[in-house]
Amino acid sequence: MANIELKQLKGIGPSIVEKLNSHGIFNLRDLCFHLPSGYQDRTNVTQVIDLVPGDEKLITVKVVTSQSLYRPRKMMVLKCTDGSGPINIRFFYFHPSQARQLKAGAELVCFGKVSLSRYGLEMIHPEYEMVQPDQSPEQETLTPMYRVPKGIGQKKIRHFILAAIQKLDFDDDFLNLEKYDPSLDMNILDALKAIHNPAPATDIDDILPGGSHPARVRLLKEEMIAFQAGMTFLKRKQKRHHAEPLIEVGSWNKEVTKNFPFELTDAQKRVISEIKEDTAQKVPMMRLVQGDVGSGKTVVAALAAALAIDSSFQVAFMAPTTLLAEQHFVSLKSFFGKEASKVALLTGSTTAKGRKKLLQDIEDMSVRLVVGTHALFQKGVGFPNLALIIIDEQHRFGVNQRLALRKKNDSEISAPHQLTLTATPIPRTLSMSVYANMDVSIIDELPPGRKPIQTSCLPLSGKTKLIERIFAATKNGSKAYWICPLIEESENLDLNAVMESYEDLKEYFGEQKVGCLHGKLSAKDKQLQIQKFKDSQTSILVSTTVVEVGVDIPDADIMVIENAERFGLAQLHQLRGRIGRGSKESFCILLHKDKIGEISSQRLDVLVDTQDGFKIAEKDLEIRGPGEIMGAQQTGIVPMKYTNLVRDSQYLMGTKKVAEVICDEDPELANQLINRWISGSIAFADA
Repeated sequence: MANIELKQLKGIGPSIVEKLNSHGIFNLRDLCFHLPSGYQDRTNVTQVIDLVPGDEKLITVKVVTSQSLYRPRKMMVLKCTDGSGPINIRFFYFHPSQARQLKAGAELVCFGKVSLSRYGLEMIHPEYEMVQPDQSPEQETLTPMYRVPKGIGQKKIRHFILAAIQKLDFDDDFLNLEKYDPSLDMNILDALKAIHNPAPATDIDDILPGGSHPARVRLLKEEMIAFQAGMTFLKRKQKRHHAEPLIEVGSWNKEVTKNFPFELTDAQKRVISEIKEDTAQKVPMMRLVQGDVGSGKTVVAALAAALAIDSSFQVAFMAPTTLLAEQHFVSLKSFFGKEASKVALLTGSTTAKGRKKLLQDIEDMSVRLVVGTHALFQKGVGFPNLALIIIDEQHRFGVNQRLALRKKNDSEISAPHQLTLTATPIPRTLSMSVYANMDVSIIDELPPGRKPIQTSCLPLSGKTKLIERIFAATKNGSKAYWICPLIEESENLDLNAVMESYEDLKEYFGEQKVGCLHGKLSAKDKQLQIQKFKDSQTSILVSTTVVEVGVDIPDADIMVIENAERFGLAQLHQLRGRIGRGSKESFCILLHKDKIGEISSQRLDVLVDTQDGFKIAEKDLEIRGPGEIMGAQQTGIVPMKYTNLVRDSQYLMGTKKVAEVICDEDPELANQLINRWISGSIAFADA
């Protein structure tokens, strides 16, 4: 059925279909719901005399002279006027046919950005058309701008969307939600028309994502209701699966109890008790454990794993990076003491020979706990008796990957229990929706003896003095992380920043005393750098955010984060959590540009004032409002078309109630909604 409807529209052939598919558009409904990412106001012609540099305006002009130049670079310059004043139109890319068309006397309608050059006002590469005598240059509505695949222009996509709205039978295709939610006071067809072609007086900010225009709210609420209905169905479906009860307490449990060097906190004991209660049932546990950095989630995971293995089953422990998988592997082996030989590591770095042996060991049950990265769900990895999956930092995995791991259980009869760990604090209202198919436990207590980390802000102008202070501290046994700025999503640029700081710090500390850690190093070299830092061969470790999770050096006591204003609050909090893990007093210094904005300053102050991850998350939500605290990938669920669960959190509770009523009273309507908005991908959240 996919794509058949698209081909019914004039102008859509196989190559256009392929391009639309690449943007998630497979049918007429997808076209209707492909909303504008911005708007242009072409509803009024502005006279040249009234133009201001920086404006984006519609003008009608007559070409006075047209000149094609080829030095210093190829360009075509049209000197134009509308009678009120002169303006130049400049093109750097043009065809000979355009040069012939745009000659003296031609009348044009142009829309573009106005700039000021030494020759006066100009527009560079405006959108233009020849003036049509019987046609007004002014548009009746704001002009929508869409994200489009290469090869499909704005005019084409506008035409396709308009045709799709006219062709779809809205009476049959769209659903009566107003019956369940009276606040939906605009029907879906009117909402789509208002968003695709807003009236001239519409406030553009109001109708874009995050705005409160009734059309925007109408679509957003419907998507939220569909999402919440999907999660409600999912939770009910999970209860229909069978799982093996895990009730034995034997040698694996005893080893953890004996080898864990601290007394469990009350919070850890409470969470373990909740896990035991869940895993004793014959339905799969779906539990999320949220715990701040350093709260002791790994030992909770180890005790859960012990429960499964003592009950004669296997456990898969999945971590998002090789570095983190290796750290967990080392920790778990130390917890399991005598049983450590039955704990194995599987990552992309495992040799072919080692992998072959390990797969055989898993198959014959001589390995009971496998720690690994995405390598755990590669072809050929099968568990004959998998009863528990532990996933660390779930949001870092794609939903498809988690689903693939869940299907690794060779048993057709039972589904494994699932325990998810996260140090990303999520405000309560969000977690009720984002993890609606899970029960949530919170480790809200740090182990005793931890001293609070002294956090301070320092402008970059104080960097030299700071280095001198750290140099003195390392002489007295201190160890420091130096985190380099996140330039942008580019490993090469981030690598440059690290290497620059590495070279600078080597001059102060000497080559032997400075280590360097970044994403381009091999797993072996990363481990070597961490080991040297751990063994105090180096006293300062320059790094990218690769240390954000999992690197555990208990006596590291200084953390410097350069250009801290560029990082998210949650990430700064995670990085800070790498220190203060021992009994020494620890210091975190947030280095920032000498001049930063008020919001950046407020955000950094939050880190100085509190070490409570949940308070930090709530504050971040309050300060940034429509910020991407979690992002599409971090929700751990499916990406949503219009809804940002953080920005739009005020609608969460209302839509949740409506969704539950619809699931109870009209399951068919709930299914239609889910199909419209989520198209089956909600099943992935089951992973």
